[in-house]
Amino acid sequence: TESGGRTAGFSRVMAEGEVDVAHGRILYLEDVHVSFDGFKAINGLSLDIAPGELRCIIGPNGAGKTTMMDIITGKTRPDFGTVFFGSTIDLLRYNEPQIAQLGIGRKFQKPTVFEQLTVFENLELALHTNKGVKSSMFFRLDSLQSDRLLEVLHTIHLGDSLNRQAGNLSHGQKQWLEIGMLLMQDPKLLLLDEPVAGMTDEETERTAELFLSL
Repeated sequence: TESGGRTAGFSRVMAEGEVDVAHGRILYLEDVHVSFDGFKAINGLSLDIAPGELRCIIGPNGAGKTTMMDIITGKTRPDFGTVFFGSTIDLLRYNEPQIAQLGIGRKFQKPTVFEQLTVFENLELALHTNKGVKSSMFFRLDSLQSDRLLEVLHTIHLGDSLNRQAGNLSHGQKQWLEIGMLLMQDPKLLLLDEPVAGMTDEETERTAELFLSL
């Protein structure tokens, strides 16, 4: 058997950027432990998430929710345990930028958008493209990218605000915009830290609809 109880067997060749979810898991954590100066932030955490699953992790402040995300994204290394993305990618072998490139997107609690740019420009900047200086200077959206951007605008409820400066959006709208920026990178797994914190009841309801539509 493979690590985490996965049974080894014949498998097809994976395309570049594809995650092997043949065993029904896109994320798998087993017996993960993390301590900071003797304090056990996470003690024996095990978790598995299926492809397409929406999972809410609930707990009081200090329960280790953010630390769990730090481990998955490579910001924090556990003392020991198993962390796999799909069936074959051992996330403990990768650093933060590499894990982001693998297709794991993360949104922090406080929205981080480019407030001087428009909604459209924020999404355009977030496109999963070559960010080299020369490429950026001559970059123009093609039809597929334009369609994708408009699709994301509709998904995040900002279709009527594409030319609005991001700094003029409400707190909830900034949260949606940052989620949209992650979606523009075509992630295979999204980690969202308290995504409805500070939102109105209406914004919270629309955010729930957004998540269910993904």
